[in-house]
Amino acid sequence: MQALFPAVLVAGTLAVSGVRAAQEPPPTVVKMEIRAQSLDDALNEFARQTGLQVFFLASDESRRLMSAPLSGSFDPNAALTRLLANTGLVYEYLDVRTVAIRSARPAATATGASTPIAYRSTAEERPLKVAQANTSSVAQLESGPEEIVVRGARFYQPSAGRAASKMDLPLLETPQSVSVVTSEQMEARSVDSLEQAFRYSAGIYSMGGGANRRGSTGFVVRGFNVTGSAPLYVNGSKFPINSTSGAMEPYLYESVELLKGPGSVLYGQTPPGGLINMVSKRPTAEPLHALKAQIGSWNHRQINADFGGPLSADGALGYRLTGLVRESDTMIEQIPDDRISVAAAMDWSLSERTKLTLLATYHDSKTGYDHGKPFDGSVLPNPNGRVDRKTFVGEPGFDKFNPSGRTLGYLFEHRFNDTWQLRQNVLAFDYEVDFAGIEGSASTDTATRRLVNRFPYMRSDADQGWSIDNQVLGKWAFGRFEHSVLFGVDYSDRDFERTSRRGTVGALDIFAPVYGAVVTPAATATRTVSDSQQLGIYLQDHLKLDGRWILLAGGRWDDTNSDDRTVSTAGVVTLSNVEADAFTKRIGFLYLSDIGLAPYLSYAESFQPIGGSTFAGQPFDPTEGIQYEAGLKYEPKGGFGTLTFAVYELTQQNNVTIDPAHTGFSVQTGEIRARGVEVEGRVSFGETLDLIAAYNHTDAEVTRSNGVDLGRTPASVPDNTASLWADYHYRVGAQAELSLGAGVRYIGESFNTLNTVVVPSYQDYDVSARYDSRNWRFALNVKNVMDKKYVSACTFACFYGDERNLSFSAQYTW
Repeated sequence: MQALFPAVLVAGTLAVSGVRAAQEPPPTVVKMEIRAQSLDDALNEFARQTGLQVFFLASDESRRLMSAPLSGSFDPNAALTRLLANTGLVYEYLDVRTVAIRSARPAATATGASTPIAYRSTAEERPLKVAQANTSSVAQLESGPEEIVVRGARFYQPSAGRAASKMDLPLLETPQSVSVVTSEQMEARSVDSLEQAFRYSAGIYSMGGGANRRGSTGFVVRGFNVTGSAPLYVNGSKFPINSTSGAMEPYLYESVELLKGPGSVLYGQTPPGGLINMVSKRPTAEPLHALKAQIGSWNHRQINADFGGPLSADGALGYRLTGLVRESDTMIEQIPDDRISVAAAMDWSLSERTKLTLLATYHDSKTGYDHGKPFDGSVLPNPNGRVDRKTFVGEPGFDKFNPSGRTLGYLFEHRFNDTWQLRQNVLAFDYEVDFAGIEGSASTDTATRRLVNRFPYMRSDADQGWSIDNQVLGKWAFGRFEHSVLFGVDYSDRDFERTSRRGTVGALDIFAPVYGAVVTPAATATRTVSDSQQLGIYLQDHLKLDGRWILLAGGRWDDTNSDDRTVSTAGVVTLSNVEADAFTKRIGFLYLSDIGLAPYLSYAESFQPIGGSTFAGQPFDPTEGIQYEAGLKYEPKGGFGTLTFAVYELTQQNNVTIDPAHTGFSVQTGEIRARGVEVEGRVSFGETLDLIAAYNHTDAEVTRSNGVDLGRTPASVPDNTASLWADYHYRVGAQAELSLGAGVRYIGESFNTLNTVVVPSYQDYDVSARYDSRNWRFALNVKNVMDKKYVSACTFACFYGDERNLSFSAQYTW
């Protein structure tokens, strides 16, 4: 695919000359924001923001040079001139999209280097060996062999993430564990949900085991349930949609970020395990046109489209339009997987210092909810055998889960000068859900061991809200110190309304199901209305001493309020109000060594308001999360790999438990503690091999309780998980590339909610193959390639993992 994989390779020689005007692109003004940093990192950022490919001669030792800051609208030549000021380096165009950076001294005096390696500069492109390039365009250049490194966005190697700091800090400088999954990685694995996006990340596991990934967002992170509205964010803005109002579509996002551990210091009320930030696809500097058709198992048919580029000659306006249409069944034939998802973005550079990005999405799904299988017949023995993983517990024509919704928002940035910047992020959403489902009992009947009792449930939800995040960011340096200070005020408001009713339906023979039973809804319904707000004020400082010693510290005050009204089936109105305020803090220390090692220590807090009161009528305090974390990050100076090792102790206090002195009341003396070890790494071996590896050990336990749950392990928390994904790339001639991928996951034992059932460990295997030639990409992905029948999780019921399934896609890019 020439658009995705243009021929950028050059022989390892460059001549001594100035800018070659004949190869320069037409002047195009691009809005750039590049902070003062090492020249090596600045060239990466320049390549990302301009879409150019940047070759660099390794002998010039860019990593020991500092670049000047860049803010405003520039043509690439002016930008490079400022970045290279006082460095002794010059730039040279090899063609209209390729720039070489080299020393101003004659190249013949430079020392030789090892085999040339090139990292491509656009997000979709792959690393290739320089020596294999067509050298005709620079055949007249003469010098000795040198290493040429193309600086730009890397395939599996995210260098920064906003979730942990809201400041685009390098991950290496963030004293807390963060996992970032790029769109390239999701594309390579044909990801269809957040659950699949994080499958090869450490410390996170789906509570439904993936069976319900198409309809909801429910995870366990570091031993704690993060299901609900609290953990979801879009571009750093709170997205307080109910997690059961529909699953997010990963194709709309450039990356998804997982901040592990408490995040309240920047985000307010959050679960202690962590939070998920989804980064929207943004307008591109160069025209982008991509269409993809996909077919696969379960009558899967899908069309993807991704278009972007400038809308004006000066580059002040740009757009991105991304979407997909899918019609499909699932492993359970009666549950469909139909979806329409569209995202639109427009960048508008109002001036050299001001930029506005408008964002909108639309989503409509028609699917169903898998209520799981009984314990006996899935993980426990049953004299009738094992329940088929394809068995449907509900009633065809009755079960449905149809969420639809839209979002609208903007990202506003204004730079007052080289030091101070104002940001304002706004996100509004409006979602509706039409749901009907039938849940089966956790066990079969005692007489025949074949029948499960069933319980219908119907609901309709209306979920609207908005959030705003105002930020003032200051960056400056004095003497040996570098400061990045963030001050913010955010506010969110959400209105949620649900009308629900129960019903009755006959039992089902789980081993020989016969459908057609009449579902009788209850005569009356329950209506719940909730109105909630959150106001937060926060301050954070990132302080660097001598470019090595880093202190990241912050504090936040929150005020939350929730008014709830429930009208019961008997017409009784119940009113409740939950008000809470909290101050949370975080502090972390990190040291940057010359060889890319960065040991760190951190402390972080979180809080979540809860309803109810004690026997004395005292409202419950929010639960509190406290985490101590120590770790080591490693990022070689060549930028070909990252590794994070972390150990942590995470505790949630103020949990509600039985009041032993007053029957029917509760006290807040409960506690859950999780201790763990995590290892996660990504590495690229030259131009041929990309690896992702992860390991996680979690010891989670209810450590304080007055009830029978004392000593239990929370549901769906595997004791050990490990995974490995490998992508091998092979050049086929000058214009094509073959990529072969394979992955294996090991998931250890876990428990159901009551700890009465042990879910056995299992292994799962995936494979992929991609062929790129000029403008075409053909891909084949097979998941659960061994067709292993396994139970992935048990909570109130047990959920099977998907059977073997495959997809084939063809993409054309121009």
